[in-house]
Amino acid sequence: MKKLLLLLLLISTLFGDKVEFMKIQKVRSWDVLNIRSQSDSESKKLIGIPYKESCVINYGCGKNIDLEAMLDMEEEAVKAFLAQAQDDWCYVEYKGIRGWASKYYLTESTSACTK
Repeated sequence: MKKLLLLLLLISTLFGDKVEFMKIQKVRSWDVLNIRSQSDSESKKLIGIPYKESCVINYGCGKNIDLEAMLDMEEEAVKAFLAQAQDDWCYVEYKGIRGWASKYYLTESTSACTK
């Protein structure tokens, strides 16, 4: 367990600040942005985020993942998580569901959001 905590602290220190909330961009009004189980457009869809949403919790993009997101995971889950982290994917939460969303469709939110 100490190794895991050291790893988490090292990662959070190396990658600095994170954007807490993101808003959806470049998604058509009739469509949604899918949160997926893995950082792969073919992986299981967990939930769709409406095109106008501006309060999506962001835990980081690529390997720049927030410590809070990793604290809920077992050591093996953290290893798997880091193995699938890719620069063009962000680890997000919407309506209590966490997963991966394409960074292309996300931008920093200026809305007043609460966790």
